[in-house]
Amino acid sequence: MKQLYQPLILLMSLLLIGCVSKAPLNNTPIGYIGFHDNNPWAIQFNDCSEHEFSGSEKYLWYDRQLTSISCYRFKPTDETRLRDREILIYKFPTLSSTSQIINRFSELNISESGWGVFPHVYEAAGGNWFRLKEGWIHLELFDTEFVQFYKGQQNMTGKAVHDAYFYNH
Repeated sequence: MKQLYQPLILLMSLLLIGCVSKAPLNNTPIGYIGFHDNNPWAIQFNDCSEHEFSGSEKYLWYDRQLTSISCYRFKPTDETRLRDREILIYKFPTLSSTSQIINRFSELNISESGWGVFPHVYEAAGGNWFRLKEGWIHLELFDTEFVQFYKGQQNMTGKAVHDAYFYNH
């Protein structure tokens, strides 16, 4: 009788493993990758609120294609610091997984007024792996100088005031 159950148990185990590996991905955001200290993405272009690299550096972390932020224009020496550190997106949450390079997060939206919506996080693994729309990103110590993961939705309460300032000045 035991010989009859062993193949049946093996078959059931394989079926369960197959079901787990083919489970659909979670497409409901659990949070977002935002600026360190939960600062909003809001640039007041008209008053040159960002006029040197140190302030602009955090914006460049999200979009390596930027050539300027507010009144500061990136110089080749400035660009090198972040552009040498590519944005790597992994297929799975492991450094040995297949990776690709991106220059900008697809869910990063910046309005004409300079208000940005951060990329959503759909899944987290370990302490520093997060699945974005493009795939998995690994936040290293360098990255956490600029950004961190937040649960829930981005706080948009300041957007109306920010937009009013932009359109009235």
